[in-house]
Amino acid sequence: MIKKWKRLAREYIVNNRWVKLAKDKVLLPNGICLDDFYVFERNNVSLIVAIDEDNRVLLKREYRYPVDEILYELPGGVIEEGDNALDAAKRELLEETGYVANDWKKLSSGYDYPTKDTNVVNIFLAKNIIKTCEQKLDLSEEIEYEFVPLKGAIDMCLSNQIKVNGTIAGLMLSEKYLDFL
Repeated sequence: MIKKWKRLAREYIVNNRWVKLAKDKVLLPNGICLDDFYVFERNNVSLIVAIDEDNRVLLKREYRYPVDEILYELPGGVIEEGDNALDAAKRELLEETGYVANDWKKLSSGYDYPTKDTNVVNIFLAKNIIKTCEQKLDLSEEIEYEFVPLKGAIDMCLSNQIKVNGTIAGLMLSEKYLDFL
C-alpha cells in the first residue's frame, strides 16, 4: 500500500503574491529523510475554452518569457483571493478578450505538475460567446487572439503548434464533451 510522506519542517525561500517556494524536510515511508524537497505553491488558475456560435474556439497568442516563445493558449488566469474558479474564468475571459458567455460548463479540475507544484488548473467551456468590450490587459500582457474551428485547434494540438498542456487538455476535453451532446 502506498503511504504518504510526513513533513517535518518547512522554510520559505520565496514568498510573494505570485509564488511561494518552500524547502521541506520530509520523512519517507521507507524511513529515509530528505532535507531539501522543494515545493512551489502557485495560485490556482482557470482556463476557458471559449466557443462562438459557429463552433470556433478563441485562442490567444502571447509571448512567454520563461520559454522565449509566442504561444497559442486558452484565455485564463489566476483565481484571486475571494473568487471562485468560475468567477475567475468569467473575469479573465472578459479582461483578455472582451468576450462574455452565459453558457458555462466546468470540464475539469486537476493538477498541473504535482511532482513539485500545488496549484489546481480548472478548465471551463464557455459557449456562444459575445464581444461586449475591448481587452483590459495588465501592463505585462500583450495578447492577440483569433478564432479557429474546434477541429482545427485539435489538429494544432496534434501537430505541436499548440504546446501548452492546459490548453491541449481543455481543447481535447471540449471536443469530447461537445461530441456527446
